[in-house]
Amino acid sequence: MWKKERFRMNMIKESIKSVIVVNAPLKQVWDALTMPEHLNRWYSKKAEIDFRIGGKGYMNHGWGAVSEGVFTEIHEMKRFVLQSIDGDFKTITSLEKVENGIQVSIEYKASFITEMNQAAKENMLFGTNQFLENLKSVYETGIDIRSKLWKAWIGIVHTTNDEDRGTRVLQVKEGSAAAASGIKPNDVIVELDGVKIVGYESFERALNKKAVNSIAILTIERKGNVKFQVNCPVVAYPVPY
Repeated sequence: MWKKERFRMNMIKESIKSVIVVNAPLKQVWDALTMPEHLNRWYSKKAEIDFRIGGKGYMNHGWGAVSEGVFTEIHEMKRFVLQSIDGDFKTITSLEKVENGIQVSIEYKASFITEMNQAAKENMLFGTNQFLENLKSVYETGIDIRSKLWKAWIGIVHTTNDEDRGTRVLQVKEGSAAAASGIKPNDVIVELDGVKIVGYESFERALNKKAVNSIAILTIERKGNVKFQVNCPVVAYPVPY
């Protein structure tokens, strides 16, 4: 659905950044990012925004996640910064006119990002990508796709494998569908239902297309280049919207 070139992603040292282009007027996109009634259309379940320098912003994102901060920079129609209450985490949102619309950039900066493992960084970035895709969908087509996000789960923590060859399992939750199917840490999932997996995001997108209570046929490589298939039940994502 979403062409690869629509998204650019970056993870460097203390920064995680995602970029998308939305084909809509600048004022409309700016309002979508700064006004609570517009944020609730595509992003938050509930937003409380005092949009001024020194004003507070609170957002319930759904799926059990909330954030709160203070606006420390505002450059009208260009850029704003929301800083966490403790001062250690900044969300930098930038807008720029480009050929096909408005380029929206969301960058996270924090000292603890350097200590996060690759799986946590990929999860954080993927979440941002999902919401930005909904921003694009709502303001280009009028369709809110949040009901289609984070539906399916098998109970693993994973990360992009070397050379984008599948996704490597780091942890298997005890009692999960993955554990019951015999999946183990260090297994590399290279296919789902015959579709090639090229990394963290590739697996998450393929899995989320599956219906809850269906079966995912996973092709796995185990130490020693042993390749085999397992039939893994797909269950509902453990945290509802």
